[in-house]
Amino acid sequence: MSASPVLWDGRSAARAEARRLLSHAPVEGALRLIVQQLRLQEQGRDVGRHELIDLVLDVGGNLVALHVRDMLREGTAGPAGLDAMLDVLRADVTADLGAEPDSLELVVDVDGEVRVLVVLECEVTPAEIEADPRHPALHGGSYHIAQDAPGLEDLRDRRAAPRQGVLARLVDTVRERLGGG
Repeated sequence: MSASPVLWDGRSAARAEARRLLSHAPVEGALRLIVQQLRLQEQGRDVGRHELIDLVLDVGGNLVALHVRDMLREGTAGPAGLDAMLDVLRADVTADLGAEPDSLELVVDVDGEVRVLVVLECEVTPAEIEADPRHPALHGGSYHIAQDAPGLEDLRDRRAAPRQGVLARLVDTVRERLGGG
């Protein structure tokens, strides 16, 4: 079974690079990029790593999950840059926690927020990755929509709202209070 991911709030130079990843998103309307690497194990020994890269998009006001691993790896960010950033992040997390995580999840929002979520002990087999329903340790776009729809909708609304200067907001506030709305 899988444990719940825990927010890692440590420092890493990889966070700045992660913010740039969303700019390489291959489609319009991207709200959130999720990169998860999950260690695969069979009877207690490592047998590989599963990588999931999804986008959560705003499509006509609806939240939609899109698998973009191949598109992002072929894009301008390049696989070497992505792998190097993830290697730095994993090394920083491992150094801070004293153990390499079984699940490393990088969440990058369009507003620039970057979160790193980790699970230290989570045994997932290759067969469980392919199973239907999906293994609960997999946290792709659909998972984020189901678990954080209000947050994603707020992010969508903030992104879509026209930016207003301080003076314009002040005038609007005064008008509202005076009833001249």
